[in-house]
Amino acid sequence: MRMSASPKEDCGNEGTVQGTVRGKDASLTYDPVEGILSIEGHSWDETVLDRRVIGVIDGRKDGEFRTKSQQILLLSKPPGAHYKFEDVEATNLPQSFVDANVISSRFEQLVPSRSTSKGSGSVPSLYVVISIGSGTGEAQGFYDNVVEPAFTASGIQRFSYHVHTTDSNKSIAQFISAVILPRANEGVSQTILFLSGDGGIVDTINVLLSSARSGQYVKPAIGLLTMGTGNALANSTGLNRDLTRGLRHFYRGKAHPLPTLTAEFSPGSEILLDEGRKAEPVAPPAADAGEIYGAVVCSWALHASLVADSDTAEYRKFGSQRFQMAAKELLSPSDGSAPHVYRGQITLFKLDKNGHEIRQMLDAQNYGYILATLVSNLEEKLTISPHSKPLDGQLRLVRFGAISSEEVMKILGLAFQGGAHVDGEAVGYENVEGLRIDFDEADGRWRRVCVDGRIVRVGESGWVEVRKNTRMNVLDIVADLGSHVTYRQEIT
Repeated sequence: MRMSASPKEDCGNEGTVQGTVRGKDASLTYDPVEGILSIEGHSWDETVLDRRVIGVIDGRKDGEFRTKSQQILLLSKPPGAHYKFEDVEATNLPQSFVDANVISSRFEQLVPSRSTSKGSGSVPSLYVVISIGSGTGEAQGFYDNVVEPAFTASGIQRFSYHVHTTDSNKSIAQFISAVILPRANEGVSQTILFLSGDGGIVDTINVLLSSARSGQYVKPAIGLLTMGTGNALANSTGLNRDLTRGLRHFYRGKAHPLPTLTAEFSPGSEILLDEGRKAEPVAPPAADAGEIYGAVVCSWALHASLVADSDTAEYRKFGSQRFQMAAKELLSPSDGSAPHVYRGQITLFKLDKNGHEIRQMLDAQNYGYILATLVSNLEEKLTISPHSKPLDGQLRLVRFGAISSEEVMKILGLAFQGGAHVDGEAVGYENVEGLRIDFDEADGRWRRVCVDGRIVRVGESGWVEVRKNTRMNVLDIVADLGSHVTYRQEIT
């Protein structure tokens, strides 16, 4: 199992120790700077990258002799093949390697006690949600090939957790409402591992924030394995910094509060469904306005339009490339017409030096791009808000006016270069508490707003008001924010 070239000599190496891997004697050397464990046997050798390690289980008891052994939970993906999980038995691994990869105490608490057995009557508090429609449809295969065997190797048997597989676009919301919310209101601690895109988290947030919560309410903790197309939340939180699709974070991370935002829409606004062919009101019956909640973004103009236009079965075949494909059509329409100029009045909500809210009405009436975000990256390499830090809770606004298609493409290109677009004169970039958009568009197509992938068509002469939530904290996300594992070009 050769996974990388041998590591470079580095002064950070702690030295070579003698141990065993898969029952064979071996010399083990760990380079903490490169994150590479080198294994040399009598007539064989291999290397293990931290980026492929889900976790290390240290000090397990082995049979009646109670011999200390260790497990490396490893993930690989041969070219053109499915993901493959491997449970590697070892002894005397370098301590620095163990420290860099050992599973967290939070994860250990998910492992049932030895007294728990099948049929004991205990109700699982660990759930796995498989969103079969996310992205390019990898979720079920990843669960079968990786998650289930990894759980089994970790001591989490199949009977000790519940698996929910989606069967509609309302499936996750119904599951959260029927199962998770009632138990959270009873004070039960729950953990949910999502194999989905951002949509699964958005559905969860909207159920929890729109429902009554008791005084006993205990926040569920969620893990996220990236199965979507953009995966903005995962990319911005660092869940994609390794090669385990976020499973490493679920094994090693801690629970952190997930910042959210609220978008309030004027009466007559509708959520678009089924590729825009169906719609349902945002506001409940007899309500003056309706709210949608998010954890990533609320946008209007180019961004909202390209997300809406690319949300079709045909476009989704192309993964994250669908966004660029839709953007090109919007900026250079195939009928030869000029790109649309979005019209509306924007008011920003900010805090003065005394912490009091002030309102700033922008002079411009014509826009090309308006995006308020809680995250740094909309895609793995698309850094829309370079000053954003993981889960910092700060809402930031990125905007530019009605400029030429060539200028827009240049700005978007710079966003793929570490967020260099925010340094340009044409781009506005600032911290805000929120904003309001009053629309001046006759055609409903140009009044579409995106909230974490959900598309809302605002009513004519309507408005949307977006604010970050500072008091409503209903959900935690599991992440290893202190992880040393970073992007690195793999050598094969």
